[in-house]
Amino acid sequence: MFDEMLKTSDLMVMETASEVLFKAPDRKLQNVLGTKIAGMRNPTFVYLVNSMQSISFYDERVNITGTDYVNPISEGSKRHYFFNLEQVSPIGQGDSIYVISFRPMRGSTFNGLRGTLTVNSDGWALQSVKAAPNEQNGMFIASIQQLYQKVDGQWFPKQLNTNLKFPGIMADVDGNALSMVAIGKSYLTDIEINPDLGKQRFSDIEINVNPDAGFRDETFWNDHRIDSLTERIRATYHLIDSVTEGTDILDRMMGVTNQLMTESALPFGMINLELDRVVRYSVSRGWGFGLGLSTNNRMSRRIRLNAYFSYWPKPGFFDYGGGLSCRILPQRQMQLDLRVGNRSEALGEFGGLADRMMTFSENQYKYTFYENMYVRNNFAEAEFSSRFARHFKGFVRFNISDKKYLRQFSLFPSDSLTHARLSTVELKLRFAYKEKFLSTLDGLQSLGTPYPIVWLSYQHAFPNILGSQLEYDRFKFEATKNFYTSYMGVGKMVLQAGYASATCPVVETFDILGTYDRFGLYSPASFATMRFDEFFCDRFAALYLSHNFSGMLWKTQSPWFKPELTLATHLGWGDMKRAEACHEKNFKTMEKGFFESGFMVNGLLATPYTKIGAGVFYRYGPYAFDRVWDNFAFKWCATFSF
Repeated sequence: MFDEMLKTSDLMVMETASEVLFKAPDRKLQNVLGTKIAGMRNPTFVYLVNSMQSISFYDERVNITGTDYVNPISEGSKRHYFFNLEQVSPIGQGDSIYVISFRPMRGSTFNGLRGTLTVNSDGWALQSVKAAPNEQNGMFIASIQQLYQKVDGQWFPKQLNTNLKFPGIMADVDGNALSMVAIGKSYLTDIEINPDLGKQRFSDIEINVNPDAGFRDETFWNDHRIDSLTERIRATYHLIDSVTEGTDILDRMMGVTNQLMTESALPFGMINLELDRVVRYSVSRGWGFGLGLSTNNRMSRRIRLNAYFSYWPKPGFFDYGGGLSCRILPQRQMQLDLRVGNRSEALGEFGGLADRMMTFSENQYKYTFYENMYVRNNFAEAEFSSRFARHFKGFVRFNISDKKYLRQFSLFPSDSLTHARLSTVELKLRFAYKEKFLSTLDGLQSLGTPYPIVWLSYQHAFPNILGSQLEYDRFKFEATKNFYTSYMGVGKMVLQAGYASATCPVVETFDILGTYDRFGLYSPASFATMRFDEFFCDRFAALYLSHNFSGMLWKTQSPWFKPELTLATHLGWGDMKRAEACHEKNFKTMEKGFFESGFMVNGLLATPYTKIGAGVFYRYGPYAFDRVWDNFAFKWCATFSF
C-alpha cells in the first residue's frame, strides 16, 4: 500500500505566502499571510522554512539549514577557495556570462561550500548560484540554488531552491531503493526597489504570523500561487487531508515534538508530563525521583497551572510546589507568575539571571548537577514580567521565604545562621540590543541577536514585614557575547559581578560557583577546579573565556568521530572586607585572584543529535594546591541538539 502511495503522491506538502519589507542596513519584517500544510492547521513550520537558506548570497556567511558557511565571494576568500573559470558566453550588447566553479582549497578545515557561480558582466552581478556544503555527514545532504533578475536596474533574488536528501531513510518502490528527499522552492515577486518605508513600520518582531494564516481558502491561494499545482501535489493534499479528516493528529504530533524540544515535556491531552522532574541527579543530593505536571495550550493559551514533587533518598528530602502563570499580553511577553513550594536551594546562589535552558543543555549542568543544595526553603512569591522599549525586558518579584540552613558559614561561630525569615523584592532588567522575534498565536520566540545580552538585578530584603528579620541589598550583573569568525570558530565571553551590603549574612552573599569533581561533567561559565563552598564573597567579579574551533582544526570522514577543540580560561576575584580581621571565619575569600585554564575535545563520539567528549582543567596562581595532582579536574562533556 505504501509502495502504491509513493507512485502518485508525496509524504507532505506545504505552502507559505508572505510579504517582506526591508530597510537598510538591517531592518526587516516578514508578514506571513498564509500557510497551508497537508493535514494541519497550525503554522508550525514557518520558521523552519525561513531557516533553510540565506535569502542573499552576498553576505559574509551563507546559512544553510542552520549552519553558517564562509561565502566564496566574501572578503579574503581567494586565500581559502579555489576558483576555476569554466565557461564564457557572450549575450549581446557587449555583455557576457561567466560560469565559475569554486571549492575550498585542499587541506582546508573551515566550513566551506562547493558549486558554481554565474556572473553577468552587466553590473558584474550574480545571475545564479548552485552551492552545497563541501562536507556533509549529518542526517541529510543539502544543496541550494539561487536565481537573480534585474528589477528597476538592480539585481535581485527571483527564486530560491533548497534540496535535502536523507540517505538513511529509504523506501522500496517497484524494487528500487530510493532515499527520501525534501524539495523547497521560494519565489520572490512584486518586488519594489527603494519604496518609502518609515522606521515605524519595523519593530523587534522580524517574522509575524497572521492569526488567520492557517485558515486561508482556495481563493487566497489561487491569487498568491506562482506555480500551478502538479497532479502529484494535488494527490498529496487529497490523500493526507482525507486520512486526517475530522482529526488534528498531525497538529498534535507536531505539538508533542515542539514541547519535547522546548520544554522537556510530554503532552497527554491538556496535561504535560515534565520529564526533567521524573529522574534527577545532583552531586550534593544524589538521585531524585518525582513527578511534574502542567497544563498546556489545549486547556488555555493564557492560563497555565503546574505542580511537582520530588523525593531525594540520600538526604531524605521531599521537594514540592506549584504555581499559576497568566499570560496577559503574549506579544509583549507580559506575564504574571504565582509560585509556592518547599524545596532545596543553593547557598549564596548567583544564578537566576540568564534564562534557564533545557535540562540537557550543557549551560544548565551547573544548576542541575553541581549546585550545593544546603538550604531548605518554604516560600511563596509573585513575579510580573514584560518586554518594553523594544530592547528591554523587566521583572519584578516579591518573595517570602522561611529558610533553614543545613550548613553554616559565618565570621564567628556565635554568628551562625540556622533559620531566617526573609521578605525580599527583586528588580531585574534584561537588555538585548536588536534582538529579533518570531510572533505567533503562542507568543514571541527569540531569533537571537549578534550583540551582547546584559542582565542587571537589584534585590532588597525588608525587615519587619510578615515577620522578616534581616535587611540587606544585593546587586548582580551578567553579560554574554559570542564572537563568530569565518575560519577559526566561535569565541564566547561571560562576565559576572556581584555586590552584597555589609548587613548581608555570609550564607546570603555569593558562594562562588565551583563544579569540581575529579571526573565530572563540564559546564561552561563555572569554575571546573573550584571545590564546593570554597569561597564566599560579598563582592566579586568572574570572567569566563572560551573558544570553540568547531571542527576547523581536524576534518574527518567518519560519521562517528568529529573532534572539536575548545580552549577555556576562567578568572575570578572577590573579597569580604569585614572578614579580613576575623580569624575564626570558616570560609575563604579570593582577593588574590583565582585562575584556571583547560581544554575540551568534544565529538570523540558523535551522532546527528549527540556529541560526547573529554578534557582537563588545571588550577594555578595564588590558590593552587601544594600537591600538583589536586589542581587537575578531568571532565567529560555531552551536548545535545534537537
